[in-house]
Amino acid sequence: MKPAIRSATPEGVRTRAPVRPKADRNGGAPIRVLSTVSPNGNARPAGGCGPGSPAWRGRLETLGAALGLAIVLAARVPAQNVVSQSFGDAVAPALKLAPGQIEEAISRTMAAAGATDAAARRVAAKLDAHVREMIEDWPWLPFHHTLGISGHEAYFRHPDQLFSALALALPYLSADTASRARALLRSELDRCPPYAADSGSVGPGRPRESYTVPPALRLAGTGQAASAWGVYAFWSWCHNAPDPAAARTHWAAVRQRMQPLLETDYPFDIRRQDDSKTEAEKLNGDLAGMIGLVRLARLNGDRPTETIALSRLARMLELRVNLDRVNPRILEKAAATKSLHLSKLARYGNLAPELGEALRQWTDGVAAMRLRDFREARNGWHLAFGDRLVGGENYTNPPDFPRSLFVGALWIEQMSGSTLLEFVDVPWCRADYFFIERCALALWAAGGRPWNVSVQ
Repeated sequence: MKPAIRSATPEGVRTRAPVRPKADRNGGAPIRVLSTVSPNGNARPAGGCGPGSPAWRGRLETLGAALGLAIVLAARVPAQNVVSQSFGDAVAPALKLAPGQIEEAISRTMAAAGATDAAARRVAAKLDAHVREMIEDWPWLPFHHTLGISGHEAYFRHPDQLFSALALALPYLSADTASRARALLRSELDRCPPYAADSGSVGPGRPRESYTVPPALRLAGTGQAASAWGVYAFWSWCHNAPDPAAARTHWAAVRQRMQPLLETDYPFDIRRQDDSKTEAEKLNGDLAGMIGLVRLARLNGDRPTETIALSRLARMLELRVNLDRVNPRILEKAAATKSLHLSKLARYGNLAPELGEALRQWTDGVAAMRLRDFREARNGWHLAFGDRLVGGENYTNPPDFPRSLFVGALWIEQMSGSTLLEFVDVPWCRADYFFIERCALALWAAGGRPWNVSVQ
């Protein structure tokens, strides 16, 4: 059958006969004409399909539903070209942690482990060479990273990251490099301990970057601690070095440093989704510091401080677990030298091993599912200076982005050690504390993820 002939008339374009498609299209049924379109764009009914007819109402309902969906989707898209949504929006009800769960989180500590396959040897060699170069050329300036429209930022301005990274790496270094690392940390402990709120003036030192940074662009001022993470870093040093004498010598100063957190209840809204001050990362660091304080109090036999710290720790740990249970928005607004177009995975920054394990156990899988969906949608997340995958109109991701996803994959997703070894990319700079941390964590996971049960 030949196709129907169409003709132009003053009234519009009219089909004079139905068109019968080929047998394999639409089962050979005719395509019915619903309306005639006039030259001025007005639709007129053809047959019984005019306004008020069932067919007409059906088309309007379909159009209305599509328009409503478009409005909803548009409302979910944030302004300023910022990629800030993830696919995983599953939530779980808030829970109350039992005293036994609090003690479980405190009692477990990472045990030394080592894999011996080729991938592990490769990462261990890279770790050892990186730490050795860092020690030989010590000291270093903070790492200057240019984002783009968000301005620039500086990393490693405070010794808390130095102590936490090297303490974590000690079991995986060669005997000579480990000995040099201990000597460096003992020297830095006397000069500026990791638990200090203010590290004093930054510099002098060697530039870490592989590019030239004009002195006028480097951030001035002293290195201010963003949280109590340094107390946990100090405990890590005392535990892994080991150096119990330092734990006793510095106990009074550590207790004084944590006094503000011991005196007041911790303010944090687990349902808030518009935070721009990275409060979740601060909660992680303060929570880690409180874990360190409890362990140091037990080592020093200070029962009153231990009791108060345990009470504060229970409140903070419950807040942090419930944040991942009830709040699916894992990206938060952040700021560098400018406040435009910068987002951060703040809730996975400074994630202590004990906290990571707690989130794996007590978030009913919603945190793992959310992280996996977010990470798998951003291929290349682990690359140094990788193309921007969060924020907008910047050149690269910030260094804390792959760090947060790496520890999230390790602790919460329970990614295999062999896969984590493959995700250890090149350092962002010389003396890159995040690179040291990633190498050590991947080697631990590849060695079977062993834990010790300990309280000190």
